[in-house]
Amino acid sequence: MVDTGIKVGDCMKTKIITINADSTAIEAAKKIREFNVGSLLVEKNDKIIGIVTEKDLVVKSLSTGNLNMKVGDFMSANLIQIGDDADLSEAAKIMGENKIKRLIVTHAGKIMGIISQKDIISISPSLYDLISQNWKTGFKTF
Repeated sequence: MVDTGIKVGDCMKTKIITINADSTAIEAAKKIREFNVGSLLVEKNDKIIGIVTEKDLVVKSLSTGNLNMKVGDFMSANLIQIGDDADLSEAAKIMGENKIKRLIVTHAGKIMGIISQKDIISISPSLYDLISQNWKTGFKTF
């Protein structure tokens, strides 16, 4: 793997929108639409405990017909993180290995932003192969 010279922190999205774990699926959908984002970080007792994506919302909640399902019941709790000073190629590698579309970006243990597969490919299309190499068997949504 060759470094790109581009740091994750230089291309992450800093617009972090949160939702309480006790909020409903319909509230999450409204918030995703209102802020025009693809995911929401889920919090409980002022701590980030997970992430919910548009796909989570559709596949794990709305498709069941339960619009009142709590976000905490269908979020992804395994938040995979990367430091803001990591190279973009490292982020692509982690996404590919873990079959995920988003990484939480941190600095000194504090959440600073989110970087997505789409962000990486738009900045460095050559990293697409690194992201997709392990996806042949399916992927997680966050």
